[in-house]
Amino acid sequence: MLCKNCGKELPIAGKFCPFCGAVIEQEGVNDETAVFTSLPDELNGPIDLSAFDAAMKEGHPAAGGAQDGVTSGDPLAATDPRMPAADELPPIDVPPVQRSAGAPSSPRTTYFGTPDPDDRPYRRPSKGKKAAVIVVIVLVIAALAGGGVWYFLSRQPDENLTLAEQYMARGDFDKALEYYQAAQAEADDPSSLDATIQLLRDYQDAQDYVDNGQYTEAVAALKQLQNRVTDPSSALYAAVEDLLNQAQTAQSDSEFASDLARAQEYLDNSQYDQCAAMLDTLDADDTLTEDQKSQVADLREQLTEAQESAQRQEESQQQQSEQKQTFSDRIDKLEENDLQIASAATTEDELALTASSFEQWDSLLMDMYDYLSTILNADQYASEEASFQQWVEERDSGAENAAEGASDDTAAQLASYSFRQSYTKARCYRLLDMM
Repeated sequence: MLCKNCGKELPIAGKFCPFCGAVIEQEGVNDETAVFTSLPDELNGPIDLSAFDAAMKEGHPAAGGAQDGVTSGDPLAATDPRMPAADELPPIDVPPVQRSAGAPSSPRTTYFGTPDPDDRPYRRPSKGKKAAVIVVIVLVIAALAGGGVWYFLSRQPDENLTLAEQYMARGDFDKALEYYQAAQAEADDPSSLDATIQLLRDYQDAQDYVDNGQYTEAVAALKQLQNRVTDPSSALYAAVEDLLNQAQTAQSDSEFASDLARAQEYLDNSQYDQCAAMLDTLDADDTLTEDQKSQVADLREQLTEAQESAQRQEESQQQQSEQKQTFSDRIDKLEENDLQIASAATTEDELALTASSFEQWDSLLMDMYDYLSTILNADQYASEEASFQQWVEERDSGAENAAEGASDDTAAQLASYSFRQSYTKARCYRLLDMM
């Protein structure tokens, strides 16, 4: 706003112009402020101080004025009765005002004395400077806003990393690895996540070993992984311990199954000593479960039965061999007796010797059949017995046929006994081979 009297720019709102002292007319004041800002019409306009100067000269002793109390020349005495008389005021030196004759008088102001250099008149900045200031302010505000946004975004937690940690705490390591890898791809320092990602990959490899039955490799990998997980209270540490227990149990089960299968193979091949040694090793393992101990006990019972059976069979074979030798000795003795038949002097002697030899061979044959019934199973003996019945019929029929062509009764009997004796002897040799 400009002063209407001197035309200078007014720096701030006030009642008087700081340059010429004129009353400032304010626009838009309300009734309350008008009480303090409105002045009488005679006070509007420039203030003439000439009367004040004259009164000061007349009333003050130092200025040559009257000293008898309050005079009509004292402008303050008319308005303020508390104003002291002129003679009561201390003397002051008023320097004369020197003006050049032709020089115009200086404009009156409300300032007295030498003005302060810092109280220079306010000047409105030019439009160029104002625009520059506005640009600088805008740039500063933009920089502050951008920095704030950057700080806010930089302080926000990575969503992928947050999800990875949540899945990690829940024990879902496949999902955790997926989000850790996504966080690593966006991280300013990707190497900071290398150790965690490698731990999860090694855990997955150990799981694959277990799933594929590679329990030795799984146990070795998990023990190494267990030493690398630094937080024993973490979900990963607990998972490693659990998987290690599973792998060790599965490894033990696998080794047990392999040893038990080998023991069974020894038993099937009648390698009883090797089977017994393997079962002793399994019994000494204190990590076996109750079910595994029961399997070992069952196989040991089978081994005991097999050993007893083998013992019985060995004894039977020994007895069979001895019995076979007994039958072989009897055959040899009968053969030796039969040599006498050829040296018989008469037909009657030959008939007697032949009939006696037949009875001995026939008795040996019955004894051999009785013994076969003890060493052959039921089916084998039934088949042999049916064959024997047929054989008897054939022997008797052959004897009758041999007797038909004889010249007399003695010769017929000799022919019949000779056929039966030789036929029975051949049957005894056949049974001896079956033993």
